[in-house]
Order: sequence, then structure tokens, then C-alpha cells
Amino acid sequence: MTTTTTTTTTTAPALVLFHPAVDETRLKVELPIVRVTLLEDRAQVLRQGTINAVVGKNRLALWEVAPVLQDVSLRVELKTLHNGSSARLEDARVRRAMRVGHREKPEAAAALERRLEEVARRHSELVDDAERSQQRAAVVGDMMQKAMAELPEDAAWSLGDPAAWKQTFEALSQKSRGLLHEAQHTRLEIEDLRAQAQFTANARALIDRPDQSMLAMIEIDVLGSTDGPIDVVVEYTVPNALWRPTHEAALHDGVLTLSSRAAVWQNTGEDWRNVELVFSTARSSLGHEPPKLADDRLSVQKKDNRVVVETREVSVSNAGLGRSNAGAAPKPTGVELPGVDDGGDIQTLKSLHKVSVPSDGRPAFVPVSSFSSTAETSLVVMAEVDDKAFLKAIGTHKGKDPVLAGPVELVRESGFVGTTRTLFVAPGERYQLGFGPDDDVRVQRTIETKEVVDDVDKWRRRTHTVALYLSNLGGDEKQVQIVERLPVSEIEQVKVTLVADKTSGAPKIDVDGLLSWNMALPPRGRLRLGLVYVTAFAPGVTGV
Repeated sequence: MTTTTTTTTTTAPALVLFHPAVDETRLKVELPIVRVTLLEDRAQVLRQGTINAVVGKNRLALWEVAPVLQDVSLRVELKTLHNGSSARLEDARVRRAMRVGHREKPEAAAALERRLEEVARRHSELVDDAERSQQRAAVVGDMMQKAMAELPEDAAWSLGDPAAWKQTFEALSQKSRGLLHEAQHTRLEIEDLRAQAQFTANARALIDRPDQSMLAMIEIDVLGSTDGPIDVVVEYTVPNALWRPTHEAALHDGVLTLSSRAAVWQNTGEDWRNVELVFSTARSSLGHEPPKLADDRLSVQKKDNRVVVETREVSVSNAGLGRSNAGAAPKPTGVELPGVDDGGDIQTLKSLHKVSVPSDGRPAFVPVSSFSSTAETSLVVMAEVDDKAFLKAIGTHKGKDPVLAGPVELVRESGFVGTTRTLFVAPGERYQLGFGPDDDVRVQRTIETKEVVDDVDKWRRRTHTVALYLSNLGGDEKQVQIVERLPVSEIEQVKVTLVADKTSGAPKIDVDGLLSWNMALPPRGRLRLGLVYVTAFAPGVTGV
């Protein structure tokens, strides 16, 4: 008798599946990221590496690239090495698939479901207990109200017993407090059970849903004519990546050091490990559309003889002292993400060394440049803006790359003192920064206005009298620069005149109408300055 044994082999399901299915017969290649060029709202990724090509068709797959890459931006280039090997690119495309992991053990899901049932049952019991306690407390309260309503009637018939009343009300009050406390404790337990139920439901949902993640790969078909290594360059553009300039200014022993950094955010789905970062201000995403044409209707109307004027504030740029006032950036009128001010020319900056930026959406600060220069420091008082004396430092840009507009962290010998902002500063240009107020200097400013109409020429003349009071609480002499603003007229119907004989000293005045005094404030001393100017309005001028 012969016994035959049959062995059945069961193939276990794969732990990792892809949907849609991917061609895993392709040769996986490693092309590390060597350089990333960051723009204002996107990044250009450059991968480069060497593959060993064979004669005939080479079916390659570059795994774990950013799933959000733009397909139309994909560019693959083959470079032949000096050993004589050659190849031709036939096709390159992006393939995406959902990675589905294996399911958790069924007993874990069953245990969570039993826990959910237990929590739901306990929750139902506690809700019933809370309702009963609330109802019993309401009955006791109603009994107390009725008993208190009978007290005047019993007292009128001399039937009252104070000792019995006291005992009855104390018993009812104690019973009511106990029931209310029990109801409150039950409600707190109900809230705790709701949190447990939510946590358990979330854990059950995670088990019920397989672990999924989107993967992307680049499939490359190369036709080789000879065997040998081939250099492959892959370049593509990804969103979810941006950068903004930020700076740190340190003032120590009369030396001003300005260090520029790039704040980088990226959540592209691929980590940038040990790569060279390039920061560009090019705006490739900005398109231009022709303006919409509309009919211009011309009409004749009588000329208005009135002159309507208005007063406006004009920002004066002082980040770069050699820059014209026209370069001052206007104040934004709405909420918007600030861009990068490059001074009108595309700027390209590079990181000082290779860095790694993970794909987590968190900011990474990359050093870009740093330079130092001798600082000219002084105390500046602009009482119209703030009643303090601020330390101003003027330095010279000695770096090779411009300083882009952005926030500046201020550091002194004592440490971090505050933040400010700077505008665009070109190499070789002088710039100034404020490093906070001086605690020893106190400033007070008053202004008086008086207006009269001339009986002869009918001009309205408004006289402004400004008084400045400064005091030094410290034991050292302070050299202070006091700055006041004089209005500047752009039309001949409005004239502004400085009354020199009533103005203290001989202040310097620039084309922007800023007057400045350089004064010495003695130790624990005081100083008073006066400024008088007249604004004249021609007849018919309105609006001011």
C-alpha cells in the first residue's frame, strides 16, 4: 500500500500593494537631489546621477519623487561620459500610485468594538441616572417651596413649631444638595465617557482604513547603443515650496554685522537632503494680460474756479541712504502675502553650504551672506512719532550680494532687543537701522495752531508753534539729533514758510521738509526747542 502526501503551498498576500498597479520589473535607479532653486511660490528640483546602461532598451524607474510635481515641467537629459558609451532617451513620464499597507489584526478591531459597546452602554446608564437625580432634586425643591408658602398661614393661626420647621428645612436642603451634587458628578462622568468614545472611535477608524500614501515615480526609457555608464539629469518643478529673506543685525563695540538668511518652507512630499539651495527672485508665475478696452466719453463742462487741496503722508525710504525717495515701497492697502523686493532686477542668492530641508511644512533658516562694517551711532528723537530717543546705527554694505527687503532681528551686547524691517540695500550703499530707545532720555512735544485771514490779500495764514522739551536722567552727556517735519507744498496756492527768528537755533532742512538739530544734552539736564512755521492758503482754496 502506497501513501501519497500532497503538500499545498499558500502564497501570502503582499504586505504592500499599489493602486493602480505599477510595473515593478523596471530597474530602480538612485538619482539624488543635488540642487534646488527656490522661487517665490515654487521650487525647481535638479537630480543627477550615473546609471550603467546596456545595449538595447533600459527600462528605469526613479522612485520617491514629489507626488505634486508638475508633469509638464519634467525634463530628462542624458550626458555621455568620456568612455565612449552612448544612449538615447526614448520616453520619460510621471506615474503615481496609492500605496496600501496590510490590514491590522482582526482581534484588535474586535476589542475596540467591544470597548465602544461598553462605553455606549455606560453612557446610556449615566444619562438615565442624571435625569432621575435632576427630577428628584426638582421634587425636593418643589416640596421646599410649598412648605415655605404654608409658613405664614401656620404662624397666623399660632400653629408653628420653629424647631420642627428648622429640622424639616435642613433635611430637605441636605437632600437637595446631595441630589444636585450627584447629578453634577454624573454629568462630568458623561463628558469623560464622550471623550473616551471619540478616542476609541478614531482608533477603530484607523484600523478600518488601510494605511495609504501617494507615491510618485519617474519612468525613463533609454535605448543604449553600447554598454557603460551614462550620466542622467532630471529636472522638474514642484509647488508647496517658497522662501523669504530675513536678517539679523548685531551691534557690538561699534561694529555692525548684518547676516542674511533665507526662511524656507516646503511640503512637497520629498526631503531635500544635503543639497545646494539657490534662492531666486524670478517671478515665472506672473502672467500679463492685455488691458480691456472701453470707450472714453468726452464732454464739455464749465471750469471750476475753486482749488481743493488735501494733506497726504509720503513715505521716505531710509534703508539705503543713497537711494532716491521714489524707491520707497507704498504701504499695502490689504492683507496679502508679501513678495520679495529685488530692486527691479532678478537676484540669485546661494546658501553658504549644503543643507537639508525636510518635507514637513516647518520653517528652516539657511544662511546666505554676512558682512561687518564700522557703525556710526547716534540718538535720534522724532517726537511727532514717539516720545523717546532711539539709537540709530549707520553702516556700509560691504557684501557682494544685495540685502533684500525683509524683517531684521536686532541684537546688542545684552542680547535680543527687538525687530524691525529693512528695504532693498545695494552693495556699497549706506544703510541705517534703529536699535531701540534710550531709557535715560525723556521727550515731550506740544503744538499750538492759530489761523487768521489777511484783510488785504484775503489769504488764510495758519501759524503752527511746536515746543519740544527734552530731559536727560542719566549721568552722561547725550548727543541727540532732533528731527521735526515741515509740510512741503506742491502747488503755488499753498505756501509754507519757516519763521526763522522764532525757531530755536539754525536747523538743517532737506528736500523732504525734515528739519534736524544736533544738540548736546548735559547730564541730568534739560533742553527746550521751539519751531514756528506758517502755512498760507490762497483765496478759494478748500479741503484743509
